[in-house]
Order: sequence, then C-alpha cells, then structure tokens
Amino acid sequence: MGKADLHIHSARGDGMATVSQILEYVEHETDLDLIAITDHDDIRGGLEARELAAQRNYRFEVLVGLEITTLEGHLLAYNVETPFRMMRPLDATLRKIHEQGGFCVVPHPMSWLTRSIGRNGLRRILAHTDPLVCFDGIEIINPSIAGRVIHQKTCRLNRSEFCLPETAGSDSHTLSLVGTAYTQFPGHTADDYRQALRTGATQPGGQFWGLAVHKELLRIAGQQTFKSWVILPGQHIRDSWASRRQHRTP
Repeated sequence: MGKADLHIHSARGDGMATVSQILEYVEHETDLDLIAITDHDDIRGGLEARELAAQRNYRFEVLVGLEITTLEGHLLAYNVETPFRMMRPLDATLRKIHEQGGFCVVPHPMSWLTRSIGRNGLRRILAHTDPLVCFDGIEIINPSIAGRVIHQKTCRLNRSEFCLPETAGSDSHTLSLVGTAYTQFPGHTADDYRQALRTGATQPGGQFWGLAVHKELLRIAGQQTFKSWVILPGQHIRDSWASRRQHRTP
C-alpha cells in the first residue's frame, strides 16, 4: 500500500516552510509516496513542487494541486495546470476542474471552524445530473481542530449516505506536521492513487494532533494568521488586477 498526503500548505501561501524545505522533509523524514502542495487559491507552489521534484529525482511523486475557495467552501483540486478564480459557484468550479482532466476532494467537510462545504452543498452536488459536476473523494481525517470537530459526523454521513471514496490529509502548515494524516492506496504512483479513488480503494490514516502540537501552533499563530488574513488577500487582489489588465491589453 502506498501513502499520500495531498493537503500541504507552503510559504507560497499561509504555510511556514518553503516548497523546497517541504520536499526535502518528505524525502528524508517520511515514507510518503505521493504529495501535493495545496496553497489557498494559488497554484504556484504546486507547479514549483513538480518542477523541483523532477530536477532532484526524489523517490516520491508530486501532484500539482491547490485549495480553491468557492462560494460554498474550500475544495481541493489536483492534476490541474491553471489557476482558478476564487469565490465562484461550486458547480462551475467542479466543472472547470474536470474539464482540465483534474479531480477534486472535499476537505474538512461540514466544519464550522473554517470555510467548508456543508451538508446541503454535498447533497446537491451528489444529486447533480452533469457528470463533470461531482466530487472524487471526501476528506475523512483532517487532524486539525477544524477536522476533528466533525470527524464522527463525516464518517457517519459518508458511510450511510454520501458513499464517496475516503481520504485523509495533514492540512499541515509546518514541516513537522507533514504526513500526520495520509491516504493509503494500492500501488505507489499518482496513477495508482487516481485508480484507487475511482474504485473506492483508498483508506484514510493518521491521527489527530495532540496538546503538544497545538501548543506549537499557538506559538506561530500570530505570524500564520497575519499571512492568512493580510498578506494573502493583498496578493490575491494584486494578481486579480494584473490578470484583468493583461486581458484588456490589445
């Protein structure tokens, strides 16, 4: 069985470690076979990770990913090549992901502690008639507080109603938390992982963070919050204006 952590944040976003540091940590300190950098509404970390992994010939594979902020909550997208506009309808975002040949997972579903897709949104998409408007998996284990508070509810509803392939991701913003939650799957490659999702053969693994981890997170909370609430929004606004000016230029 292979192991994947496809929910990692870097310093390109609101994480504390650079992409290069994360890759070196995964290579030497974990047994992960597959990772993805999933910064909020920013694909640059994912593209950088893929490029560095190819240059350095690491033993693990990298999927390009990002965590998109839709109108109904966060959505993890993988195997994509272009950025996505934030605060767009969930249905339209799902369609664009699949049109690119990508796939997506619902992170920390129904959590009231962070932007999350709720029960009604999950049900609406699952009943959708467009085959491109669909979820490919659901994050059952997210070791953060935001994931812990809805873990039992997510397990119960997915196994009784949603019936989506189950995953786990660390949602790590620091090096030491990479790989603390992971998805097991038959095989070791990105293609194997994708096939496991299609057949429902993925298994969530890992454990919720304890007191010591939360003390460490509190120590860096000010710096991380400043990045999340001040630096990133400013960057997104600048990128949006630059994109609009580029499209208006003859």
